[in-house]
Amino acid sequence: MNPFLRFLPCSGVGLLLLGTSSGFTLTGGLKKKVPQTILSSTATSNDSDTNNSLGGVSDFEEWFEANSSAGAQFNNIRHALFNSMGRGLQFTSTKSSDLSKVAVVPRKLVLNVPFSDEGDSSNGRSWDTNLSCKLWQECLKGKASAYYGYCSLLTRGASTQPGASTYLSTAPDALRHWTPSQRSLLEKSEKGKKLLEVENKQQEEWRQKYESLVASEKEKMTFEQFSWAMEAVHSRAFRGDFGALDGGEGGPIRKIASLLLPFSALAFGLVYASDPFAVDQYFLPIAVVAAAPVALNIIADAKGSKEAVMLPLIDSANHLQEADSVIEYDPAVNGFVLSLGRKCLVKEVDETGERAQVCISYGVRKDSELLLNYGFLRGCTMEGLENKDGEENRDVIRQRLAEQFVSQNP
Repeated sequence: MNPFLRFLPCSGVGLLLLGTSSGFTLTGGLKKKVPQTILSSTATSNDSDTNNSLGGVSDFEEWFEANSSAGAQFNNIRHALFNSMGRGLQFTSTKSSDLSKVAVVPRKLVLNVPFSDEGDSSNGRSWDTNLSCKLWQECLKGKASAYYGYCSLLTRGASTQPGASTYLSTAPDALRHWTPSQRSLLEKSEKGKKLLEVENKQQEEWRQKYESLVASEKEKMTFEQFSWAMEAVHSRAFRGDFGALDGGEGGPIRKIASLLLPFSALAFGLVYASDPFAVDQYFLPIAVVAAAPVALNIIADAKGSKEAVMLPLIDSANHLQEADSVIEYDPAVNGFVLSLGRKCLVKEVDETGERAQVCISYGVRKDSELLLNYGFLRGCTMEGLENKDGEENRDVIRQRLAEQFVSQNP
């Protein structure tokens, strides 16, 4: 089944059928793990501590709540820390009726650029270059930015601190961060070798995109800073046609095409399917699936407005392929709405009892996609991988990721 069909609503906007029972059983496709004691924004005393996994959260919630008059809402969810998957969202209710519309993000809080390939935009640059530059410009503004809470969340509070010039990675175990010795672990399989070639090509293309910037932009942003922004965009951006979900030219096809999908797979497919020397048939299914939403949008409305967007709060949810999440643009509120199904909730257990982590589906993703742009694999958790100081041991984490990738992708 085409992966984006899981987002198809029954009709109209926001019609996720949740049933009538007053409670639910926590479920999920991930192996159940014991998380660290819960931390929420109200328990984070030093939001400027960028080593804190929840750094930036209180800035974000202050900013988000300040925009409630514009329609910003979060209902029965909050940021929390989980041993199995790191920072994510916790569902705080036990009622199935509360799964609907857990987040509403008004358009004014959304970073967006028109979707385009190189040469198609007004400045001749691709969507990811434009969105990355826009994100970095907002981070430089600190609290003067209209998006300061979102920037603080992405940078763990660093963007609001004067003089900060480097930010922690938004995907710390993505393949681009691996050391040569860690990368060599993937050379034990042919598919691992191909993935390394793809990552090298991605870095070359990012360098070319950076060099294409005008001098005034490069004066404010080094290549390393540009790469930070590109990583955030490729691991968090969504794509859609948000002009008219209900009716109009294209009809039902437009409705399907307008549903959101994380954009990293789309970029992956379009870039690497076009270069037969970088990848072979192993990556062809990825490219076909990734390109499908583009074809639908072109069929539905050749003149429609297509956007790449970053959705604060919604993009804080971790990935679970089986999650029956629905993310829609609702023109009635001029915002993006997240509703959950029971499969979106993953049980986490600690000494205080059970908690429910909120997951959304990024669609069907190959291991190569997950490792390249996100830095995780299905079923591979971080539990028990802390060093003597209680911090995550990156070397051990990447060794586990490499071993799992090689075993599943010989």
